[in-house]
Amino acid sequence: MIWLSRFGVYIAGLAAGALALAGYADFDSQTWVLDIAPFNLREFVLTATATVGNGLAAIAVARGWGKK
Repeated sequence: MIWLSRFGVYIAGLAAGALALAGYADFDSQTWVLDIAPFNLREFVLTATATVGNGLAAIAVARGWGKK
């Protein structure tokens, strides 16, 4: 059961890093504080949907989807 909590911490760290890289948050490595800036939720969801969709399409192409 401990692996589930460890996995959750890793996912939270990944999400925080993604927010910082995307410009939606600022991370201070000296104090370990993540400041999430105000953002437009609709634009964020649309951007995330397009990004995930492109990733899934790339996986489908790599796995040969559509070929029988």
